[in-house]
Amino acid sequence: MDLRQLRYFIKVVECGNITRASETLHIAQPAISQQMRNLEQDMGMQLLERSVHGVVPTAAGQTLYRHAIELLRQADGTHELLRQDAEFPQGKVSVGMPSSTARMLAIPLARTIRSRYPGIKLELIDSPSAELGRLITVGRVALAVNVDVVETRGMAFRRLLTETLYLVAWPEFSLSDEPVSIEALAKMPLVLPCDPNTIRSRVEFALQEAGLKCEVEFEANSTDLLFSAVKAQLGVTILPWAAAHVELVQHRLKLARIDHRLFKRDLSLCWHDTVVESNAVQKVKSTIFELFEAFKRQPGWADEPVKGRNLQDY
Repeated sequence: MDLRQLRYFIKVVECGNITRASETLHIAQPAISQQMRNLEQDMGMQLLERSVHGVVPTAAGQTLYRHAIELLRQADGTHELLRQDAEFPQGKVSVGMPSSTARMLAIPLARTIRSRYPGIKLELIDSPSAELGRLITVGRVALAVNVDVVETRGMAFRRLLTETLYLVAWPEFSLSDEPVSIEALAKMPLVLPCDPNTIRSRVEFALQEAGLKCEVEFEANSTDLLFSAVKAQLGVTILPWAAAHVELVQHRLKLARIDHRLFKRDLSLCWHDTVVESNAVQKVKSTIFELFEAFKRQPGWADEPVKGRNLQDY
């Protein structure tokens, strides 16, 4: 049984005659007759009483006629809803991201979605990168921008860009124009995120690999506190461009590259690989891809040359 058969059946019942139904539908009579026989075979019962005067529905046929009208009404309504959703997507979409990325992505994403798709309601969730994978797998968020993603069962992802992690220091801190060596970094007063944190892990591993101690002067569980510590000259920190760009301009902080392979990381967009995505989720996903293509062209976020100087030079 399919919708086409039901439409033919309704018209045959209403016309009381297969010939008149075929003329109304502009379908050949033999084709209509064959569809009615197929329908009866599929249902396993007689649906039409046939005579030289035409056709009338059996008791089963009358029941099917009533249900067929409702089924087609629902199908037509569903089609209209899908058409409207394609043009004007509706619904709530939750997006997770680490705080460092949220500083650059959250507001442009919210503005773009509100402008293009007013029916979509965004929920933006600032969460540690170590937690974002779990939020995807349990369905708490539909999408997540995460760092250094590895293949995980139940999760799909697409790389967005590789971002550099910079040394961030106060204006008077002495920095040369050359990248900072790992040995020089070990001698600096460090203010770092609290564990667990991917940036903290990278710094510790890089120093450990070089046989150097990682002595942390100050720990903080938020990017704002890290910047406050740097501005108070408690120490230097390590952050990506996305987290630092506003503070660097407003407070004339300095940044410099670190000469070590671990001070780069991949950003990827993640989603659950078995969940059927709504049109709203697809629109938000494509908007995030679009925004990151624009971000790649901004000095500092991706792999652009930035030396140890004030950001006003860029």
